[in-house]
Amino acid sequence: MSKMRIAGIVIACAVARAAHADGFFYEESFGVSSARGGAAPTLSSGLHLRLGVGMRTGDLVLEMSAAGDLAFDRDGATLVVFGGTPKPGHSDLSGIGFDVKYLAVLRHGLELYVRGGPRIASVDGTMGGYTGPGIGAGTGIQLRGEVRALGFLWTPLFFLKRGPKVIGALFLDQGIDAYRMYGQGTRSIDVPIVSTNLGFAIGSDF
Repeated sequence: MSKMRIAGIVIACAVARAAHADGFFYEESFGVSSARGGAAPTLSSGLHLRLGVGMRTGDLVLEMSAAGDLAFDRDGATLVVFGGTPKPGHSDLSGIGFDVKYLAVLRHGLELYVRGGPRIASVDGTMGGYTGPGIGAGTGIQLRGEVRALGFLWTPLFFLKRGPKVIGALFLDQGIDAYRMYGQGTRSIDVPIVSTNLGFAIGSDF
C-alpha cells in the first residue's frame, strides 16, 4: 500500500502543476471493511485504505481513487496488516474507481456529501485470479477550512501564525462497493463490501 500512497501524491502534484488552477486536492482515508454474500468467508473483515485525487467545481467534485481491503489475518505482516500476505482462507482486494460527489454546505465549514461511480478490482490470496467491474456509492460529512500547510509535516505546526495556508478537511465516510467478480474457468460471484473510513484532504480548494 505504500506504493499506492506514493503514486497518489505524485499524481496530485503533477495534476496541480500542469493545470495551474484552483479546485484540485489529494485525500487519503483509513477504516474498516466487511464483505457480504458468498465472498464473506475469504474477504471477511479488513483494513480499508483509500487514496484519491480530484477537482471541485461548485458543489460537484470529480475524483479518481485507488482502494484496498487488506485482511486482518496475515502472514509476515508489520503492525498486524501492513505487508505480508493473507493467511490461507483469506484474501485482499484492490482496485481503482471514479466518483462524482455532490456537496451540501451547512455552516462554519461543515458539509454533507453523497458520491458514486464505477469501479474495477482484483483479488489476491485464496480468491486470487478473480477480477471484475463494480459500482460504488457513499455518503459522509466533512469539516473544511484554511490550515497552515506545515501542519501536514508535523501536527503542532497547524497552530503557527505564519506560513502558507491551504484548504484542509477532515471527513467521515460510509460507503458500499459492489463487484461482479470473474475467475478463470469459474462462475461469477457478487462481492458487496461495506466500509467506514476516517480521512483528511488537502488542496487549493475542494
